[in-house]
Amino acid sequence: MLQAVWNILVQLSAWLLLGAVVAGLMHLLVPAGRLKRLLQGRGGLLASVIVGIPLPLCSCSVIPVGIGLRKEGASRGASIGFLISTPQTGVDSILVSGSLLGWPFAVFKVFAALIMGLIGGGLTQLLGDHTLSEPENNPVAKPASENPPLTSRLMDAVAHSTELIRSIWRWLVIGILVSAVITWLMPANQLNSLAGASGVVAMLLTLAISLPLYVCATASLPIAAALVSAGLPAGAAIVFLMAGPATNLATLGAVYGTFGKKTTGI
Repeated sequence: MLQAVWNILVQLSAWLLLGAVVAGLMHLLVPAGRLKRLLQGRGGLLASVIVGIPLPLCSCSVIPVGIGLRKEGASRGASIGFLISTPQTGVDSILVSGSLLGWPFAVFKVFAALIMGLIGGGLTQLLGDHTLSEPENNPVAKPASENPPLTSRLMDAVAHSTELIRSIWRWLVIGILVSAVITWLMPANQLNSLAGASGVVAMLLTLAISLPLYVCATASLPIAAALVSAGLPAGAAIVFLMAGPATNLATLGAVYGTFGKKTTGI
């Protein structure tokens, strides 16, 4: 059990740090208020999904970036669309998909991430927890005369990244512990048993197994290729490649803590 906790922590921490760094750089480099203008409304949702698809961020590194977008003024729909679509694919994942599973499969994976992000973000805009308060850190345009020194801006970026992690750390801890329990209880070759299943049954079983687990988009591709070679239907393989990287319990907990239960359900 302790080994399972340690393994997940080792895998997750580096990516979470990467996400915090990206969020800090975004806060440092993007002018105040620009993200709010770009990532509002229907156009903002589409922009967030298109920007997110090629980024090589996994389901944990995307958490601080997505929450950072929200705190910088992006709409709920744009933030959730980004959180849904980004971890499912990326430039590295697309290239490996084309190599291992063929380019039609890789192209379909990209369009699936695009559609899922648009649907999830759109439903969040319509049905999400709009009663929740707006971000406290909405950007306020600074006077043109203000030009803080680089050291001050870097410290502000570090503080921004630290605050993002601090706001979700409890949910991350809970997610890591529960994921470790599931990994500990589930045999390592559990997915191999799905190779003999077919149709909707295989898809649903694959979905149930992959949703709570931490799976990187690129690292999941060799697993999917091996399962397809062993007889797993292509439809179940795409379910694994979309649902596995898109969610894990740590991600869902962070979304719940930041956006509320309705948005988490969506």
